Amino acid sequence: MIDFSTIELKELACFIYETLKANDIDAVLVGGACVSIYSYNCYQSYDLDFATYQDLKTIEKILKDFNFKRIGRCFSRIDCPYVIDFVNPPIAIGHESIRSFENLTTSIGSLQLLTPTDCVKDRLAAFFYWNDEQTFKQALLVAKYHIIDFDNV
Repeated sequence: MIDFSTIELKELACFIYETLKANDIDAVLVGGACVSIYSYNCYQSYDLDFATYQDLKTIEKILKDFNFKRIGRCFSRIDCPYVIDFVNPPIAIGHESIRSFENLTTSIGSLQLLTPTDCVKDRLAAFFYWNDEQTFKQALLVAKYHIIDFDNV
């Protein structure tokens, strides 16, 4: 049994991904949670953004079995420090559609998420479009720990 009060972000992401996959729902982790994973929690996000084409009513039925309650497009548990958010597809950075993803495996299961390069691109796009200095720092954190394909940034 999972203790949601002490679960780490990466493990929760794998749990949600595996739960959705077991119900034939494709999802990809995007956003700040990718930064947390790739920076080894030097940056800590408290929401997990999953992109999926599945409707929220179906997801709600599945997550309800694990005591997650829906508020808008987000799901939470009273004892869990993280919020699960479902964002609209398609997955894109600016006008570039993203079709290749990283696969991560933990003791809880697997996870499909943005690659480190696409995570950096996503954070840099937020910096340039919204002048969000925090996202620039997040991009640097990911680049510090991973080889980034700068030809594609």
